[in-house]
Amino acid sequence: MQQKPIPGHDALVPPDADIARRYLAAADAVVERRGRAVDRRALAGLQIANAVITAGYLVAFALVLRQSDVLASQVILFTFLVWGQLASGMAQRNGMQWRWSASRWPLILGEVVVLVGAVVVFGLVALDPGLPVGVVLIPAGIVLVGIGGYGVLQLFRAAGDARSPRPPRVTLPAPIRWGTLLVGVALGVLTMLAGAPDDVLRSVISLLVMLVLLAWIVAFNTPVGLPAIGASWRWPHVAAFLLAAGIPAALVLGGGGGSASGLAGVVGGVVVIVLFVLVSFVPGREGRG
Repeated sequence: MQQKPIPGHDALVPPDADIARRYLAAADAVVERRGRAVDRRALAGLQIANAVITAGYLVAFALVLRQSDVLASQVILFTFLVWGQLASGMAQRNGMQWRWSASRWPLILGEVVVLVGAVVVFGLVALDPGLPVGVVLIPAGIVLVGIGGYGVLQLFRAAGDARSPRPPRVTLPAPIRWGTLLVGVALGVLTMLAGAPDDVLRSVISLLVMLVLLAWIVAFNTPVGLPAIGASWRWPHVAAFLLAAGIPAALVLGGGGGSASGLAGVVGGVVVIVLFVLVSFVPGREGRG
């Protein structure tokens, strides 16, 4: 390959065979280090999971809004915000870097277009009870096809990557364990509120809980921040969170109100808290090297 002349500079001396081999070895080492730091297969799986969870959230949120239960919709909203913080920690654990670059602009723009389209359709569906109930699946489908489809494409692209070594399982550090317990307590209280028949009590306590959650989200860069907790979780912790997040949604959508709904909320909240107490003792993941 010929060099392009640079005005005012002499041509570089072509490397000999030994130096060329060193260059190639260094390039291979860079690829190997990237493979250890970035797990493209795991990131693709997380992208697909986020698309599925977002789609489910849009369906539940739209159904709740169609029932004109604003307080219950806030419970679902804050649960989703907590998941977003946890998922960001999982992404960073697998090598995701939040950097702006020219090569990423088409991807970012495409995701923004998909999300804006889904939100617009979501607003039309959620705020017009006269439309058939089945239309709540439209914004969810947009997210699944747009964001989930890109995750599937990423998964195919990463098919040839060498499988990353599985990080060792370690006991959750004390800050992460306490943070996991706090997540369970917050979700448990929100579950109790979802079934509470007293609207005044629901409003007061939910406001306090959501203010605490908001402060927690703002403190994302601390040892007990939600991203740090998500980075240490394994599948049992994630499964517990998804199960706990589904309980208040089920109470809101399936409950008929009254004392029975209140009792179901209390029982569901206790179950959520106990579940997180148990999973807080499940070993987590060590950070990738």
